[in-house]
Amino acid sequence: MNKKILFFSGTLLSFFLNGCLVGHKISYEIVSDKSGKGTARVTYTDIRSDAQNDREFDEDKKNLFDYMQKSSRFLSDMKKEGKNIVSRELHVENGKLNGTAVYRFDKISDVENLTYDDGFYFITLALDDSVIATNGEIIKSDKYKRILWSDNVDTLKFQILTEPAENTPLKDLVSQFRK
Repeated sequence: MNKKILFFSGTLLSFFLNGCLVGHKISYEIVSDKSGKGTARVTYTDIRSDAQNDREFDEDKKNLFDYMQKSSRFLSDMKKEGKNIVSRELHVENGKLNGTAVYRFDKISDVENLTYDDGFYFITLALDDSVIATNGEIIKSDKYKRILWSDNVDTLKFQILTEPAENTPLKDLVSQFRK
């Protein structure tokens, strides 16, 4: 079972991608005020399972459709991480299962360890993380890369490619989805 965390720990996989669930890409749109409070919209595109057997696939379906999509326990668990979810949904678009969650936060650092310092927002990433779009500036060093935004940017945006390891067999979840 491929449990590779490709970008962030915590929220990235906590929302709609948990255990053996993988997605094609993740998009963030974050609006924050100078106090650090704000709202984040997270969208996962093409959610699939890399389960190796029926038991793992059933576990993935239960995590996604029962826990993340419907349960109040999920809302409580996210609130403990500083994410007050105001909406969550799964939807099919162009034959792919996608998920979107919107949450409020009181500290910008609760959004994937984003930081605000000296007039700039930034997020630090591993060098091998694939940033495919951003309205910020990408800065690379020998050890990491950062996306940097000036505090006059109203909405921080970035999109990360989260493809699973090569040759990983994936199971479609669209046929399992019921509103």
